[in-house]
Amino acid sequence: MTEAGSGTVNNGQVTVITPTGVKYPVITGFLSVVSPEGTPAGLNHLLFRDGTLYVLHGVEGKLYTLNVTSFVPGTTAPVAASTLTGIDIGTFVKNAHPNAPDPKDSNPYNLAFGPNGDLFITDAGGNAVIRRDKTSGALSVYAVFPDFPNPTYPAAPMGPPTIDPVPTGIVFDGTNFYVSTLSGFPFPVGIAKIFRVSGSGATPVTPTVYKSGFSGLTDIVLTPGGKPLVTEFGFSTPGRVANGDDPAVSLFTPAITPVDILLSTTSPNTYYVLYYGPGIIVKLTAIN
Repeated sequence: MTEAGSGTVNNGQVTVITPTGVKYPVITGFLSVVSPEGTPAGLNHLLFRDGTLYVLHGVEGKLYTLNVTSFVPGTTAPVAASTLTGIDIGTFVKNAHPNAPDPKDSNPYNLAFGPNGDLFITDAGGNAVIRRDKTSGALSVYAVFPDFPNPTYPAAPMGPPTIDPVPTGIVFDGTNFYVSTLSGFPFPVGIAKIFRVSGSGATPVTPTVYKSGFSGLTDIVLTPGGKPLVTEFGFSTPGRVANGDDPAVSLFTPAITPVDILLSTTSPNTYYVLYYGPGIIVKLTAIN
């Protein structure tokens, strides 16, 4: 898992947790800052595949990789983040400016592997999915999520006239990507959506709404049966884990500040939910 750190010193880190619940640091010393909202910020999500960790740093706008095939928890010393070379995602996104006409921005947030083993990254600042070619490492804008009208206008306007979609979680079912969206300030109830993005076709691919009616989505996972589960952070509603096919169905609530949900690789009915802030991981069992 990733830990953003305290925001006062560079103590962001990647940590492995053994099946018995013991924690061991894998990478230490990542930049940790205080966000404009007053909360710690830095590392976002990570992905593990074929012995390699893929770690996103939202503040730096970089992707870090580390081969951990020889890492032994409790025996191998952690790697210093300063020894890793980051792949610059943020500069590409800002130059591409997919979130125009809003100011150029980038916040690489989450990632998934897709067709041909390419890496697909949701950028919560650029409101886009970025593709990184497996072979060449070339970056391209794969899909763009446009702003939408702020529903508080004109009756009781709060915030800007349009709202950023803010893509967060991303999963690939072998044919399509499914992307959860936070929907930015003022975080109106019921306007966050899950989008479907084709895994093939001319780019940039146009997202289509898969399901609407959510509030503040932060992550998405597919069950063994291919059904989506989502986490809601709880800006305007209580945090929860919800059925991605039916926003009226809560599977676990209240959840404090859920930002990540992961399906166990050893138990098909077990999920792990990470809370931002308290630093808690909750283990859930759900029959699908």
